[in-house]
Amino acid sequence: MVSIQVLEAFIRGKVSDEKCEDTIVNTADFIAIVDGVTSKSHFKYQGKTTGKLASTMIAGILERMPKETRLPELIKQVNQRFAAFYQQVDFTADPKSQGLQAVAVVYSRYYNQLWQVGDAQINLDGQLLTNPKPSDLVLSDMRSLILRLSPNSNQQADPGRKAILPWILKATQFANSDDSEWGYSIFNGQPIPETLLKVYPLTDGPHQIVLASDGYPKAARNLAASEAGLDEVLKNDPSCSHTYRSTKGLVAGNRSFDDRSLIHFVVTPEQ
Repeated sequence: MVSIQVLEAFIRGKVSDEKCEDTIVNTADFIAIVDGVTSKSHFKYQGKTTGKLASTMIAGILERMPKETRLPELIKQVNQRFAAFYQQVDFTADPKSQGLQAVAVVYSRYYNQLWQVGDAQINLDGQLLTNPKPSDLVLSDMRSLILRLSPNSNQQADPGRKAILPWILKATQFANSDDSEWGYSIFNGQPIPETLLKVYPLTDGPHQIVLASDGYPKAARNLAASEAGLDEVLKNDPSCSHTYRSTKGLVAGNRSFDDRSLIHFVVTPEQ
């Protein structure tokens, strides 16, 4: 077994901390960042959006799981929890494109492994481990192009975001599908093919680990460096369409272009 020392943990909502759809898990057995997918509908349940509901459900499962639980069992339990929610609630939107969705990066102390489901980030001993959604890379470029071709439009209205939003929703058909180069992993109630999951077994030596949501352009070695990278983007490219291309930019009055969360910890072998 290994010992864990958490050095830093930080969470900040793009609008407010109350509306933040990210959740941090920090238990004796599991450390995780769970990033609820930005809600694409007006649905709320008990005041919570689909992204907030999804992230808190997954976090609750992680906090109660036995230490020997493996990633496939976590996915199974999440799917059961999502299914129970849909049975209890009258959800009228399309569940696959607008329902409960979240991504996560998880550290398992028992297995000394990192698990990556979706596009949340890992910085392992200075090495950035990402898992971007293929369609988001294309649509981020498309949004950038539209904004460049619309210099006289109201940039705050973000015509690029409006143009790509239907395609963001359509691309959910590739969720948890391994029969296409566009496939990607996500917690959405479906089984996730093993080929789309990323599991990183760690060596026995000490490790510096940062887990972060994609509210940071890059998960750096620590919180200060990650915040500095974000500050640079917000200052020099607030539309997130030039040096840092994203499917959305900074909205006037918001604190950032997305919710963000980060946890920084050290893993060392027990003597």
